[in-house]
Order: sequence, then structure tokens, then C-alpha cells
Amino acid sequence: MRRSPQLLLSVLALSISAGLHAAETQTFHRISSVSTVENLPPGQPLETETSAEIIAVSEDGNTLVYSDSPMKGVGLVDISNPGKPAGKGFISMGGEPTSVAVLNDTFVTGVNTSKSFIEPSGYLVQRNINTGKQMWKCDLGGQPDSVAVAKDGSFVAVAIENERDEELNDGDLPQMPAGYLTLVPVKGGQLVCAEQKKVEMTGLSEIAPSDPEPEFVDINSLGEVVVTLQENNHLAIVNGKTGEIINHFPAGSVDLENVDIEEERALTFDGKQPNRKREPDAVKWLDDERFVIANEGDYQGGSRGFTIFNKQGDVLYESGLDFEYRVAQAGHYPEKRSGNKGAEPEGLAVGEFNSQRYIFVLSERGSVVGVYRDTGAAPEFVQLLPSGIAPESAVTI
Repeated sequence: MRRSPQLLLSVLALSISAGLHAAETQTFHRISSVSTVENLPPGQPLETETSAEIIAVSEDGNTLVYSDSPMKGVGLVDISNPGKPAGKGFISMGGEPTSVAVLNDTFVTGVNTSKSFIEPSGYLVQRNINTGKQMWKCDLGGQPDSVAVAKDGSFVAVAIENERDEELNDGDLPQMPAGYLTLVPVKGGQLVCAEQKKVEMTGLSEIAPSDPEPEFVDINSLGEVVVTLQENNHLAIVNGKTGEIINHFPAGSVDLENVDIEEERALTFDGKQPNRKREPDAVKWLDDERFVIANEGDYQGGSRGFTIFNKQGDVLYESGLDFEYRVAQAGHYPEKRSGNKGAEPEGLAVGEFNSQRYIFVLSERGSVVGVYRDTGAAPEFVQLLPSGIAPESAVTI
């Protein structure tokens, strides 16, 4: 997840938490939003740079927790009245929070404290969601990115990215030190730092096998962790209890035709990008056998859509340019990104409403959210939702 320091203000959108109308055609509706500026600590000037990046929700659905990288802290928002969200406080983390997840009545945050790209460091901290009090803090030995909590609350998975320096050798890989996956057990609702497992991911991918950069993690009900290695264009599935790598496979590529690739201040969907690597960012399980990835790209590709895989590595569905075209038709296509990543699908959310599962695809550069109904086969497009500026994360409530 790349930071967006150029954003002075960021909006925490609550569109996805809206319920479905009991109509023949079910749709979602935006109900409210709140600016992170409204949750600044006392004494901070309004022009302070802030950004709501990764968000999570309390188990009772009344409190949102979001990471604010520029402010080096975590903010809380009261959404007990979804139509009138209100700031609930801000907690300084002493470093750059990269992700946040909820564990019972606490939240866990990965915090980046790296001195440089070659000296990565960070920790995982657990705090009470109501009081903000720190409970446990685990040194991770590297730069954390995505964090996920097992559905039974038995462990926390952390992607240790140890990201590359994009200014060094034009960002070419490999760049040491290598990233890895960390599994932190939870006992009695508390992190057990001394028993954390380090899962090496070197030697898996064809691209820079010595330098894996785990980006995003998600956990199914079987306790299996799916990991995206974005720059390596690779996917891995890990047993969250033992640390055993169950399976791994390349994310593959897509032949894109009739795509806008020229930054010419005009939309001309007549180009080609053959063998475009998917390079997934976010990943979410749809069930215990299938997961969906957002193909943002960051190193040598980005296929601009989303893909559904099974655990065996089979592609069950490829969106191609469907999402990108819908963003363009809505007038949100970011033409200046044409030659690179287009509408840039980065974040994902999966949720069930009225016994129907939906996939929410976030266009970081297009500032919209695509809603697709999961049919078990090809997803059915439902609608585009408005979002805040450059959405990176979403939760369903």
C-alpha cells in the first residue's frame, strides 16, 4: 500500500455500511461521510495533513477505527448513528500505522518505524477500542503492511513487506532485506509476542524470488491465510496455525485490448497491453475455497481489474476491462494514469446483505467503488458508489 502524502484532506466514506432497500432491484446508497480533519487532536491546525487509509469496525458495529499515516496515529469514529458520524478521538502511535484490524474489544495496528529502506523495523500493538489503553506490543523485526485477525480470534497475520526504494535503480528488484509473513498467536484475547512465527516467502516467485514483498493478507474460516506478493506477481496460501505454506502460484497476466494508454487529455480506448501482469494489492476470501484480488499493479504491471481464484490456483473469473470501462462511463476515469495503472483498483471488501454476497472494488484514482454480486460464477455488476478521495480501504457492516 503506497502512501498518498499529497492528500491534505481525506474523507472516511460510510457508503458501504448502508443497508439494502427491500425493493426488487437492490441497491446501496451513500448515507454520510466525515472528514478526518474533524477528528484532529486538540491544538492541531485545520491545514494539518491527514489521511484515512485502512479502516476496521468494532464488533458491535458502532465504532470505526482508521489508520492515519501522515499523523502517525489511529483515529476513532462513532457511527452509532450512521447518519451523523462523529469523531471519537485520536491515538498517537509513535510511528507510521500501516493497517488496523479489530480483535474482540481491542484493535491491533501494524506500525512502521523504519529508519530507511535497508533498515526496516516495526511493531504490532494491541489497544482497547474504548479507552485506547495499550495492552501488548510485539516487535516484528521488519516493516509491517497489512494486518488481519483470524475469524476465531486465535491469531493475527501480518504482511512484513520491507518495501523497495523506488528511487534506487529505478525501483528494480531485488532489494534487500526480504519481506515475510508473521503469525502472532492470541491467547485469552491477548497477543502472545514470544510465540510469533516467521514464515519465509523467499524462493516462491519467478520474479525476484530472493526479495518477496508481501502486501496484503486475509484469513478464511479454516484459518488459512492468503497473501499477495504484489511486486513478485505471486500468491501464497499459508496454514495460520502452523505456518506451513499450503500452496503458492503466480498471479498471472491478462491481454488487454482497447485500453487507453496514452496521456493525451482525451479518452482513446484503442491501445493494447499484451501479457499485462496482474500484480494484486488487496485480497479477500469469498468463501473457504475462493478469493478475489484487486489487480492494481506497482512494479511491472497492473491489469486494471479484479480476478477470482480458487486455492488450487485456477482462475475462476477475470474481469478484464469491465471495471475500468464502467469507471470511464461514469466520468471518473483518471486519464493521466492511462499509461500506467488506469483506474487503479486497489482495495476490496466482501460482505453479505439479505443473504447475498457482494464484492466491492475500490478505484483509488477514480474515487468510486464498484459493486458486484457474487453469483458463484461470473459476478454481476450492480452499481458504482461515490467515495471519498482516493479510497484505499472499506469495511462492510
